[in-house]
Amino acid sequence: MAFVARTLLFIAIVVVAAAVGAAGLFFGSFLLATLLGADNMNGGLAMGAAGLAPWGAAIGSGLGAWYAFRLLRHIGNRAAMAGGYGITLLAALCVGGWFLAQDLTDGDPYAPGEAPTVLVEWRLPETVCHECVDGIFRFTARSAFRDWTLSDQWDEPRARDEDGHTVLRFRVFPQYRQPGRIFQLWRAPNHDDRITVDLDLGYDPQPTDDYGPWRDVASAPGNAFRLRVVRP
Repeated sequence: MAFVARTLLFIAIVVVAAAVGAAGLFFGSFLLATLLGADNMNGGLAMGAAGLAPWGAAIGSGLGAWYAFRLLRHIGNRAAMAGGYGITLLAALCVGGWFLAQDLTDGDPYAPGEAPTVLVEWRLPETVCHECVDGIFRFTARSAFRDWTLSDQWDEPRARDEDGHTVLRFRVFPQYRQPGRIFQLWRAPNHDDRITVDLDLGYDPQPTDDYGPWRDVASAPGNAFRLRVVRP
C-alpha cells in the first residue's frame, strides 16, 4: 500500500510540474515577446509560444521528478499514503465531476427517431429562378449550446412564388433539447455577409398545425421567415 501511494504521489508531482512548466513557458514567452514589440499578426505569437510549451512540460516534469524523488526519501509512509491517495482521490473527483457536469448540461439529446423537424420558409424581397436557388443561396442552423451546427437541408419544393416574392424552404433538425437556436442565410460567395435570425423555438419545440405568422427580419428589410414544427 505504501509503495503504491508513493508511486501515485510521484506521478502526481511530475504531472503537476509538467503542466506548470508548459503553462509557464507558454505565457512567459508570449509576454516577453509582447514586451519586446514582436508582431502578433494572425496569432503568430500564440502559435510560437504553443510550440515552446512541450519544452516547458519536459523541463517541468524533469524538475518535478527530481523534487518528488527527494521528497519521498524524507517523508514517512503515513504522509506518503495521505498525499498519494489523497491527490488521486481529488483528481478522480475532479474528473468525475467534469464528466457529470457534461452529462447534466448536454442539452438532453433526443432519442433516435424522436427529434422534431423544424420547417423554415424564408420570403425574399424579390423573385428568383427556382432552378437557381442552389447556386445562389447558402444556409445553416446553429445552436448556442456548444456552438452546435444543427442538421439542415432543403425542403421540397425548394422554392415557390407568393405575391411577387420567392419563398425558400428548408428543414432543420435540432437534435438537442436546448434553447438558443439561430438560422443564417447568405448569398454565395459572400460567406461573411449573413442574415441571422433567432428561431425562438424554446427548449423543446412542440408540433404546430401549420406555419406561424411571417416575421420581418429587422437586419434585412424586405426579408421575412416563418416556422412550422413537425414531430414524428
